[in-house]
Amino acid sequence: MASNLREELASLRIERTRTARPEVDRDRAAFVAPVAIERRAPGTAYRRRRGIGLRILSMLLWLIPLGVAGTAGVVGYRQYEQARSRPEVTIGVVQQMTLGEAEKLLSAKGYLKSRHQAMIGTRIAGRVEEMRVQERARVKKGEILAVIEHHDMDAMLLQRQASLKRVEAELEEAKVDLWDKERQEQRLARLLERNMSPPEDYDKALAARKSAAARIAATEASIEVTRSNIEEIEATIHHQMYLYAPFDGTVVEKQGEVGEIISPMAMSSSLGRSAVVTIADLANMDVEADVPEEQMHRVAVGQPAEISVTAVPSKRYRGRLRQITPMGDRTRATVKVKVEVLDPDDKLFPELAATVHFLPDAKLAESAAGESFLYVPGEAVFQEDGHDWVWLLGRDDRVARRRIEVANSNRGSTRVESGLRADDKVVVNPPRGLRDGDAVRESVR
Repeated sequence: MASNLREELASLRIERTRTARPEVDRDRAAFVAPVAIERRAPGTAYRRRRGIGLRILSMLLWLIPLGVAGTAGVVGYRQYEQARSRPEVTIGVVQQMTLGEAEKLLSAKGYLKSRHQAMIGTRIAGRVEEMRVQERARVKKGEILAVIEHHDMDAMLLQRQASLKRVEAELEEAKVDLWDKERQEQRLARLLERNMSPPEDYDKALAARKSAAARIAATEASIEVTRSNIEEIEATIHHQMYLYAPFDGTVVEKQGEVGEIISPMAMSSSLGRSAVVTIADLANMDVEADVPEEQMHRVAVGQPAEISVTAVPSKRYRGRLRQITPMGDRTRATVKVKVEVLDPDDKLFPELAATVHFLPDAKLAESAAGESFLYVPGEAVFQEDGHDWVWLLGRDDRVARRRIEVANSNRGSTRVESGLRADDKVVVNPPRGLRDGDAVRESVR
């Protein structure tokens, strides 16, 4: 600033000539000074204005980020103060549960198993010639499921049957020969008694008769062997080449197709398949679940239960603890139990995931146990003016007092008849002094 002021004062200085007279100098100064001012002012004023503009621009460039940073700091501080002033509360969720889920003693996860399930295959290798069932087909005990190719056995059976006819014909021939040998023996015996025939002839006739009798016995034995071979082939065809259902059930899986090789020793698909179909009795289903060792004292055989199946979320099934396996799993510290499904339907299949809720009372296992109700944490309900209330949390983190109708309370949860909906958020153990519209913040557990 000082240098600029000196430049401006210098531009206003009047040039005087040393030899001029005072009067002339005054007149000349009056004339020369304006000229000097007019000649020096334009350049100096331009430089001055440019310097002032640069300073203003530099100040603006510094003020803009400082202003933004200051504004952000003020806004953040206000939000921090506002959040810090909000009361910290614990939030609970309104859940829709059945009576069994709400009143359960404990829960165990497992999988559905059929009490009667079998993979149907053959004891000898063969090619599938005919498939007579499909998945989901219901079959009766003794019904044919598939046919294994057995043309070679059919030919062998015809051969054995032809051999049987031949041996039977040989038997008839041997019987005729024995009849002839017996007549010769009798005739020579009479002649020998009369001394009309040598004893040697009689001995030969006796030997011939015994040989004919032995031939008959051998032929009869051959017939028995041939018949046994025929029965063996027929049994093989009937029991091995035709696959039957061992019990009433449903086809849950079809492993084989027409033309595939079925081998009892097959370990991979490249070597063939070891079974044709798998059938299961879906009318007798169990849930095999694992119960922790420390919880085993809470259940016993005959314990009522409610079963929820992941694949059927809209229904609950009644159950009963049928069996406790007398063997623990020390690696997982659990005991396997089998829970019988009392009301199975066509929606249940083996290997579906299921959850078993063991109930304290058999009444809860009735059909009404499948009905759903709304439950809220018991600590969220408070009474005022003879009514039940909860603090309902809104989307803007502000609370509002809501009147509800309570049916009953048990095991830390309260059944709600009206006033709330599923997935609503409520304040658990609300602090004193809470008012409608107050902003709150959820506590971090």
